[in-house]
Amino acid sequence: MLRKAFLLLVLLTLLIAPLNAETQANQSRWSLGNTYEISSNTLTVYSQPDIHSQPAFHLYKGMDIKPSEIQNSDGYKWFKLANKNYWVPALEPGGITHLIIKTSTDANYIEDYYGVLEMPHNFAVKMVKYAGAKGHMEIYKKVGEEYALQSSYDISYRKDGEKDEYGDLKTVGGNVVRYMYRTTRSSMNGWDASGDKFGVFKTSYPMPHDGLPHLLEGHISTYQYNKLPAINQHSNGEFYPHPGSYMGADIVLHTKRKGSRGCINIENEAMAYLYHEDMATELDREIIPLVIYDEDVIAPPIGQLI
Repeated sequence: MLRKAFLLLVLLTLLIAPLNAETQANQSRWSLGNTYEISSNTLTVYSQPDIHSQPAFHLYKGMDIKPSEIQNSDGYKWFKLANKNYWVPALEPGGITHLIIKTSTDANYIEDYYGVLEMPHNFAVKMVKYAGAKGHMEIYKKVGEEYALQSSYDISYRKDGEKDEYGDLKTVGGNVVRYMYRTTRSSMNGWDASGDKFGVFKTSYPMPHDGLPHLLEGHISTYQYNKLPAINQHSNGEFYPHPGSYMGADIVLHTKRKGSRGCINIENEAMAYLYHEDMATELDREIIPLVIYDEDVIAPPIGQLI
């Protein structure tokens, strides 16, 4: 009798074990304290469980969120961010969405989340920020699908560290492909040795990746976050500076002899050559993919970012 009872107990244990394992896996996947990464190109977030309602905001691929609570509810995944409730539609039974757990072993790679490298362009630029407010810049010319290194320059900026807010005198970095464009419309223009005037290169800052942490911390409103464009392009095809915000705006590559409040500086002679020769474009405001990254970010060759 005891032997039969023991065998029955073993059988029940074997039957229940897979269920327990699956339950534990699900609990682990959606446990609190995890950082989740957006895996789709764009994830629409709603302030109520209704896809026909006005979206609250959009999350872009590669963004990280850390909900204080996350649950499934009637075809939606409900989560809490910054003490507010939001919903995203469930894509499969069980509430699987475009949220994946980001582990501590995930490398900090540069990614083209906004499709900047897919847009027509003739040049691309990589800048690395070193300690001591110094940096290095490489200019690439696109020939077909290949990128040929044209030249390199030393750069400097005002202050070390990650840019956080307006007036902190820091230069933006990060792991997202940005863009810049050549323009004469700036108060930071320079003149070469012959007295010929040349302009600057304006960068795409701030972008939604820059604004999300401030939104989640309650420093900017949903309205302010939604005003941050991924690509700020007019209907006529021209590019414009990104709007000013809590984080500042108008990060510019300009001459070193000009004053700087977070811009990227380069020697006057080099800037003149960049503007007239190295990255001379047929039209002002032609897009130039731009990667600005810190030393701890992995930046592969430009051609491998596509």
